Amino acid sequence: MAKYTDAAWSTPESSLEPGEFCRVCLIDMNEGEKIKAKCKLPVRSRPGGPINKNALRNAASRIFQMKGVSPEKKKVAARKLVSMMRGAGMEPGPSVLKLAGAKGK
Repeated sequence: MAKYTDAAWSTPESSLEPGEFCRVCLIDMNEGEKIKAKCKLPVRSRPGGPINKNALRNAASRIFQMKGVSPEKKKVAARKLVSMMRGAGMEPGPSVLKLAGAKGK
């Protein structure tokens, strides 16, 4: 079972190596060597760390603004986001549910 935190959120991009950063993100568009710019929507401060509820809220509001991300990758990320939010006792908004192809409650 995943652990969650309500700690204040700040992206960990500058404090993690590229591979680590990509592991804490919902979207990884790399096809080989990891480049931070190709990883989007971090939800943990470090690999294996708790999922941050504030990061989930941030991801839910930003997932539609991701430029250069294929609709399929957005859908996969939205599915992960819905699952994580529900695991944290949060209800995703209707637009995130629609993107994920999921139903409310």
